[in-house]
This record gives sequence, structure tokens and C-alpha cells, in this order.
Amino acid sequence: MRRCTFVLFSLTLTMAALGASGCATENKMLKTPRYMLSYPDYWKVQSVAHKDGEPTHITIGKYSETVMNTGEAATADSQYETQMADVDVRIFAWPAQPEANDLNVKAAEMMLGDPDLHLDKQGRMPDQRDECGKEFKRKFTLLGAEHDTLDLASRPGHRMILVAGQSDGSLVGVVSRVPYEQDVGLYCYNLHNMRVQLQTVLDGIKTVPVASAPAGAAPPSQSGGAPPSGGAPPPAGGGAGAAPGQ
Repeated sequence: MRRCTFVLFSLTLTMAALGASGCATENKMLKTPRYMLSYPDYWKVQSVAHKDGEPTHITIGKYSETVMNTGEAATADSQYETQMADVDVRIFAWPAQPEANDLNVKAAEMMLGDPDLHLDKQGRMPDQRDECGKEFKRKFTLLGAEHDTLDLASRPGHRMILVAGQSDGSLVGVVSRVPYEQDVGLYCYNLHNMRVQLQTVLDGIKTVPVASAPAGAAPPSQSGGAPPSGGAPPPAGGGAGAAPGQ
């Protein structure tokens, strides 16, 4: 497949703009027992879930390897293009949890056993915070409804965003992460990119109707499975939730 020969500097460019520039991607589809995911072909699917509680693992890198950081095409963010981190995404699904008061917290509890995420080492970021000089707390749309997020961080470690929703008898939890960076500019660049890519992932998820699962089918929560809060503290410096260096 032909790739574009120029870099996309703005992370908020629309797909219409991409098409107008002659830059096209082919969408693919993967299917699990509880959901389907439509995704562009440059995403790397590391693994696909085959049962409840097993993650579909996706890595989202740069759309193009070409970087232009000089001349008229350069922008203030161009210096970070070559250093931009891949966005690591995991999608989980379980039988619906109608008794859950907070779907994000419930999903986090059920993800605690994942050996790669290390959620028990993450600190929960405060809802009221000034991060990267902007208000980064926002709602994300998943399965046709808007949801708040569970924002987590550890340093050294990762900055994470977790969001969960329910539909068709399934609870779907999605967690994305990028490395925690000491360079405040790169930290904010990666965070913005992660937010854009996360919504793209959520837009591609569609649940598959399933028969009612028997009681106890969902993995049990671990002892003390409160939302991750006892690990390393969230980014500090200029406030409990400030980006590094602020």
C-alpha cells in the first residue's frame, strides 16, 4: 500500500483533510466474542482477545515516518515528531456489571490482574488539575454514550487514561498509555496524541450481542480492589496533577 510522503503535523486533522491530500488508509476489522473493532491498517494488532478478561492489544505509531522540521512546513511541535511515543492500547470485555456504581472503577478493579499494566503502581490524578497549561479532563464517547475517565500516572512509568462503558450485555474497558516523560513539551505532545488516538479507538468499537452469562462468569475483583491510588504519586511540580516541570 502506498504511504504518504509527508508528515501530519497537526494531530487534529480530519479524515476529510487526509483524503483531500491524497493520503488514504485501508480500514480493517477484528472480532472478539463481545465486540468488533474497526481500525486503520497502520495500527499494529499485537493480540486479539478470545475470552472474557483477555485484552486485545494494539500499538498506534506514527502515520508516516517522514519528518519535516525545518522550513515553511515546520511547526512549533515539529521538534517532537521524531520522538513521539507509540500509544499502547488494551481493550477488555466482560459480562455487564449492572450493579456497578462507577464503570471506570469496576473496570480498573477487573484489570488489576493484568501483568503488563501494573495498575496497582499507578497514582490516580485529581479531577481538578491544570495539565500542560490546558484543561485536559474531558469526556470520551464509547458505545454511543459520553463517559468520564480514570486518569492515572506514575513516574517513572506511564500516563494512562481508562474509560469504560456497557452495551448489549457487555462491559467494555479501554486503557491507553504513553511513557511518562520528563521533557514537559514531549509529555504534553504525547498526551495530546494519546487523547486523539483513544477517541479513534473508541469510535471503532461496536459490541456484539451475547446471551446472558451465568452468575460469577466475570473474573473476581482482587482483594482491596479499589481504584488504583496507592502506587507512585501522579506527576507533581506546580500542583498534584501538573505536567513534569510545571
